[in-house]
Amino acid sequence: MPIDITPESLSDREFVIRNAFPITQFLCARSGSADRETLQEMVLRLLEYREQLGECIPILDGLVRELGLFPFLVPENLGFADSLAYEFHRPDNMNSDVVFHRPQAKVYRELVSGKNIVLSAPTSFGKSLIIDAIINSGRFTDILIIVPTIALIDETRRRLSLQRIDYKIITHAVQARAVRNVFILTQERALELSDLERIQFFVVDEFYKLSSLSDGEDRGILLNQIFYKLVKQAKQFYMLGPHIEGLKQGLTNQLNCDFLRESYHTVVSELHRVEQKPGQNEFERLNELCQTLKGPTLIFCSSPGRAARVARALVSSGVTSRKEELNDAIDWISEHYHPDWHVSQALRHGIGVHHGRIPRALSQFMVRAFDAEHIAFLVCTSTLIEGVNTKAKNVIIFDNTIAKEKYDYFTFNNIRGRSGRMFKHFIGHVYLFHDPPTVQLPLVDIPAFTQPATASKELLLQLANEDLTQQSRTRLKSYVEQDHLSYDTLRSNVGIDLDGQLEVAMSISADISKFHRMMCWQNMPTYEQLEFVSAVIWDSFKGASLAGRSVRSAKQLAYMINQLRSKPSAHLLIESRLSDPDPSEPDDPHTIDRAVTDVLDFIRMWAMYHFPRLLRAVDRIQQDVFARFNLRTGDYSSFATKVENLFVDSSLIALDEYGVPLELARKLETRLSTNGDLDATLVILKSLNLAKLNLTRFEFELLKDAQEHLKNASI
Repeated sequence: MPIDITPESLSDREFVIRNAFPITQFLCARSGSADRETLQEMVLRLLEYREQLGECIPILDGLVRELGLFPFLVPENLGFADSLAYEFHRPDNMNSDVVFHRPQAKVYRELVSGKNIVLSAPTSFGKSLIIDAIINSGRFTDILIIVPTIALIDETRRRLSLQRIDYKIITHAVQARAVRNVFILTQERALELSDLERIQFFVVDEFYKLSSLSDGEDRGILLNQIFYKLVKQAKQFYMLGPHIEGLKQGLTNQLNCDFLRESYHTVVSELHRVEQKPGQNEFERLNELCQTLKGPTLIFCSSPGRAARVARALVSSGVTSRKEELNDAIDWISEHYHPDWHVSQALRHGIGVHHGRIPRALSQFMVRAFDAEHIAFLVCTSTLIEGVNTKAKNVIIFDNTIAKEKYDYFTFNNIRGRSGRMFKHFIGHVYLFHDPPTVQLPLVDIPAFTQPATASKELLLQLANEDLTQQSRTRLKSYVEQDHLSYDTLRSNVGIDLDGQLEVAMSISADISKFHRMMCWQNMPTYEQLEFVSAVIWDSFKGASLAGRSVRSAKQLAYMINQLRSKPSAHLLIESRLSDPDPSEPDDPHTIDRAVTDVLDFIRMWAMYHFPRLLRAVDRIQQDVFARFNLRTGDYSSFATKVENLFVDSSLIALDEYGVPLELARKLETRLSTNGDLDATLVILKSLNLAKLNLTRFEFELLKDAQEHLKNASI
């Protein structure tokens, strides 16, 4: 009796083992068909059960070879011709275990030949391995990798540090250069490089973020600006990202690049629509689903607030229990933040939480604990989805929005691509609480080159005059011809709202005596001066909409910035927040979760980013305006740097990205502090004898992990 062989039927382990020969025979007969994607999916499904296929293993291996899935072959089992093909797919100068699949090798050869490549491919394609191969080839002296998040800086640094590459890895612009360097930076940090001309080869990870700019999207503006600068002077580039339709017409010629769209998968994503029973709410259905799942599971949520609700719901359901390996982490997080914070509570029940409002070192720990299967469920937002790899077998897409906007098919693809892991889970399972969006992939625009009518004026201002279109010149005309601020000042405040800058300049000029008295300070302001400049920032640059609304007024901003002068711990700031409700909202009792979230948001987004960035912009503006009136100017640079580093050594702040939270770095301050010399601090950290330090077990493990990823590093 003939059997029905479909991709879905190969999900049944017993069916596959019982019918191994007819299944492999069926696939061999179709190896020459046009539908290679379906054939590849079925072969990948069989690989999940490879060791149970007995005498059919050589047949399966032949299909794997036919499809170019060389990483899944065992070289010792290959004949002479297949061994030659296998060796041809090895990159130069890399670990002997590394071999490309066929499309990977194609992209690599194109790059080695000197071409600029824009690659659109699935999450499981292995796009980053091609970066590693180019670095190991030794073709370039200085390489820049631009990534969208600091989490990806850390992941990339850790991956490269284990390869013993002959390069110094630089993650901050202030670090000293070696003979050969790999810079791994966000767009903000890349723009701080004073020696950009040394870059020979650059990479833009998640390149789709160059697209669709409008006024106010400052990170996209900065990414376009650094890309524009690099294209003009670097020898070659490689841009990579998930599936898109293509680049906007004309860009491949303008950029002298080849666009490659690959649909080649190395894992299978199996979709399951989750239906709710009548009268059942979404959290009840989620709990019910989680009870049935086996293997590491990501739960995607639309926002940090939503992730907190999901984590609390899972805790209440008792869906899992905590593992002993988490006890020390739970104690440490409870002590340094709050025992009733949703992150602490979730971890007590074996549930991890990962989103942008959690300190970076803790986020890294969550991923490590998840991959080690100490955590069964990791509740996350787009912060994890955008490039950070895990060993998830299952992904639950609980929400179909990011923030409050519905995601598109492109984003949906990116999320579902996080299920499964090459060599670990050949079949990933995706559980949907909503119908998938309509299949429609975007065309990626690069506004720095196409200059559409919607392009940000802040971006256009950064382009060379000879590169501006007539339409762009017309849009900038009023800013060029105004006499409130010099063109150079406007341009030097990169990505800062132009109208906000002019508003500050006009306010100063309109009441020069008052503004000069309050704004001509240098180094450290009085509290009155701090309140004044905080109000200027708040009013002119839409402070109420920044940093997750963790600060609710200009007065509160000044108060909290001033608190930092005494170098308080996060725990003290949280206790202060709980004991001193916001005077502007007397009826709002600060819940513990909100207090912790607001404090961490304030530290990460206001103190370490928005306030110093906007203060430096206001500094340039006051210097420009006061100089026009022949008045003494202020100088806020020192204060901006102090706030940015929370009034502690900047090298200690940077260690958070290396897996050492600030609270632990400050505990070792007398040993690690080097007055801002990050390289020197890393050398000390690398050589610390942990056994001789007074550390908790969790602190010991954090430092041990940091050392492990520094041991091969050239510092």
